[in-house]
Parts: sequence; structure tokens; C-alpha cells
Amino acid sequence: MGSEYVTTKMIQAGGIIEIYEYENGYSKGYTVNTSEKWRRGRKMGSKSKDYEDNRTKVLNRAKIRLRRLINANAGAYGREFTSKFITLTFGENVTDLDTAHYEFKKFVKRLNYAMFDTKKANLRYSVVVEFQKRGAVHYHIIFYNLPYLKADRLAEIWGNGFVKINKINDVDNVGAYITKYMSKDSGDPRLQGRKSYFNSRGLLLPVEITEKEKVEAVGSALPPETLKYSAEFDNEYLGNIRYRQYNLNVKTF
Repeated sequence: MGSEYVTTKMIQAGGIIEIYEYENGYSKGYTVNTSEKWRRGRKMGSKSKDYEDNRTKVLNRAKIRLRRLINANAGAYGREFTSKFITLTFGENVTDLDTAHYEFKKFVKRLNYAMFDTKKANLRYSVVVEFQKRGAVHYHIIFYNLPYLKADRLAEIWGNGFVKINKINDVDNVGAYITKYMSKDSGDPRLQGRKSYFNSRGLLLPVEITEKEKVEAVGSALPPETLKYSAEFDNEYLGNIRYRQYNLNVKTF
């Protein structure tokens, strides 16, 4: 059986729907292997320029993946669990990433037990790592299923410094709002070979549809006023690509 040939693609993450239309299309499941990437990269310019360009592309892809994952999970765990965006800061100047991650893992275990009275990992979350000007590690976390908790109690459970609860009730694209914190520290050597974000297990995944008829049916049914961004760009292999992003979270009245 031959692989599916894709000319349209839709990705739904919560209320955010993205639609791609490809001029040339591609075979589903095709990936560029490492040696092919390197051969292509060498044709593009100097090694240092290629490295910087590749790092930017890797970061952009990571931001897109996390943005979609956040939007797929924010608000998906029932009305009793409103998503909460929290910043954790160390009182001491903790600059070592391994030390900080160790303290964070202990914090999540304490919080999970305090909220659910069990050692079973029930909390669902995504975390962006950032560094303060003094070099200290701090975390931006979105909890998807954290019950109501006062800030002073949360700070007590954290026990390593300061806690800030950020209001996101009126944010209609939570994923885009949170991933903006990923760009500033991407070049920090402490993140060399490591992700600038991580997630709990068990998160809901965005839905991807590549059947042309289904994508076109959804696209034609979407209210025009929910279209928030559209663009066209050329790709060496895929030809012209048309992109549209709809946001069903925005009130249209």
C-alpha cells in the first residue's frame, strides 16, 4: 500500500484551527534524514550561518509544538479546573539547571499530594524554562487541572522563593501567550542540547486531519470572522503554501 499523498492539512488544538494547502503536496510519513539535512544545509551558506539559521528554525518548531499542545489542553479538564499560569522564582540564586529541575520535581509531587491526596501523578502541566538577569532559573507553568488554591498556600508548597499567579482568563490564544517566553533564552549555554520546555505525561494531543474532503468541509463551515491570520509563502519542495489560522475562542458579537 502506497503512502498517502497530502495536499491539505488541518490541525485543531482547542479552539485554534490551522489549515495548510500545499501546491505540490508530500507523501505522508516522509521525513528528511540527518545526512540529507546536512547536505542541504551545506549548500545554503557558511557553517556558522547555517548553525544560527538552524537554531532559529528548531526554536520556532518547538514553539509551534508547545503552542498547539497548550491550546489542546487549556480548558479541557472541566469547569472546576480553570487553567492557571504560574511563575516560580528561586529566592536564592539557583543557576544550575539540574538543581532547579530537581527542586521543581519535588514541588510538583508535594503539590499533587496536597491537591489530590495521592502519590499518583494527577497534575497536568507544561513548563517553560527562563533565566533571570542575575542568572537564576525560573519557571513559567500552565497547570491545566489544578484546583483552586490561594497564592500563599502555593508559595508554601513551593518553598523555594516566590510565586506569581498570572491572569489568563481573557487570553484567547493561551499557547501563543505562553510560548513568547521561549525566545529570549534560547541561546543560553545551559540549554545546549536540552529543551527550553517540558510537559507532564498524559496530555491531550492536537488533532491532525489530512483527508482533503474533510479539511475542505471544515474550512468552508468556519465563520469568516474567526479567521485571524492568513499568509502565503513558497517552499523549495512543497511549492506555494497557503496558511490560515482560525480562532473559535474569540467572541464575535
